[in-house]
Amino acid sequence: MPRLDLKVRSSPRGASLEVAARRLRGMDGRTIKGIFRRHLEAAARPYPVRARASALAIPVKPEGRHTGLRARIAGCVELSSGTDADSAYASVWVNPFKMLPDYVTLPLYMQGVTTERTRYRHDYSRWRHPVFGDWENWVGQDSHPYFYQAMTGLDRAAAEELKAALEDVTRKLEA
Repeated sequence: MPRLDLKVRSSPRGASLEVAARRLRGMDGRTIKGIFRRHLEAAARPYPVRARASALAIPVKPEGRHTGLRARIAGCVELSSGTDADSAYASVWVNPFKMLPDYVTLPLYMQGVTTERTRYRHDYSRWRHPVFGDWENWVGQDSHPYFYQAMTGLDRAAAEELKAALEDVTRKLEA
């Protein structure tokens, strides 16, 4: 679990937490959130590429014959960032609405997600489909997790960038 330590030091000039808090309140909130958003986005930037590569690396059976599903899933991986009233964020996600309408749930099936909803639970770990469009010949397919394994290390990268963002805010306060 990433941890962020904020240390307040007093300098020979006699700066105190009260002065820093007053200066921080005087800063524009949009500026502070923008600094955090940029740093979080920088931390997350390499991860969509990793998720796309992971989706494309899912094995194909039979060898050499495929429908392009893995490439379509890889094309749905996005990085989005922004700010809202209270926070800044960056997220790497698979946008299912970039898929064809009948294929919206296939990224979930390929990942093998199990969802908990208020009325029912849905298990996306296995699905059945026709073999290359042959509606007479159906097969079951297991999931091939591709997303979460590609995201390992994002928490540490985000923690490092958050430290850098705090240093940027501190420099602006001291200016």
